[in-house]
Amino acid sequence: MTDELLVKFLLKETSPEEDRQVKDWIAADPAHQKQFSDISLIWSTSKNLESKSTVDENAAWERFKQRAGERKTAPETVIRPIKRDFNWLKVAATIVLVSLIGLLLFRKSETQFTASNKVITETLPDGSVITLNKNSSLTYSSSLLGKKRQVDLAKGEVFFKVKPDKAKPFVISSGAVLVEVVGTSFNVKHKGTATEVIVETGIVKVSEGSETVILHAGEKVFVDSQQKLRVEKSTDQLHNYYRSKIFVASNTPLWRVIEIMNEAYQAQIVIENPELRNLTLTTTFKNESLGEILKVISETFNISVTQKDNQIILK
Repeated sequence: MTDELLVKFLLKETSPEEDRQVKDWIAADPAHQKQFSDISLIWSTSKNLESKSTVDENAAWERFKQRAGERKTAPETVIRPIKRDFNWLKVAATIVLVSLIGLLLFRKSETQFTASNKVITETLPDGSVITLNKNSSLTYSSSLLGKKRQVDLAKGEVFFKVKPDKAKPFVISSGAVLVEVVGTSFNVKHKGTATEVIVETGIVKVSEGSETVILHAGEKVFVDSQQKLRVEKSTDQLHNYYRSKIFVASNTPLWRVIEIMNEAYQAQIVIENPELRNLTLTTTFKNESLGEILKVISETFNISVTQKDNQIILK
């Protein structure tokens, strides 16, 4: 994967085939996600410099190609400008990629938090508090770009309570998605190529490439390979289950409740009858077993619950 194609992807200049190629590459390896996150962060900064740049564009581009060639360990296709009429893009790409080389060469030590079989809570060096759901992995680097605090969510789900600091925005990179805040609380879930952000307090900016939305308390956005930056109201508190041990459903579709039950209890509950999926449930479960919860669901909707092999089937 070339750095130039990643920059092209950030600008939404990729063809459908190139778009799919980049997304598949990002999803294939956490290391790829981290590389893309670094480029995305530097790119968002470099765009602000474009209007003020006095760089000799062609000369800068040639110098970048020479520097980029020196860091290759094996021969690769010669890098060519994306579009010759995008002179400002060549300057910005030069800033992005030369800065990336420096970032990768001089990055300070990193700390990785991994939650395997239990939920963990950690305090970051800036005073922000994070809670990681099971099977989640997050990296915090003490080497920050400019005035930004950055963490990388490789996989899983994390609740952030960010310490306010207007001079140093807090940035979470999650695959192709960037989440930026100053001080607020919100939940981020990243699985495969999909990312969900739910805001509890404050204001959160979510970006993918050149697209950006602003979320307020009680709103959420879902980003996947098919539909991008889909903003909705957050109508339940089910995302809090791993912190509070309480399941709060408020006029919530049954499919959503079952999705969370499967995550929480590592179960394989299947809604066999499609007509049941959008039935809504309003209730609270606190410290109850999966069996007790399924009994309530069964009695509420007058449906049967059976077990077959490792699956629990609702019909």
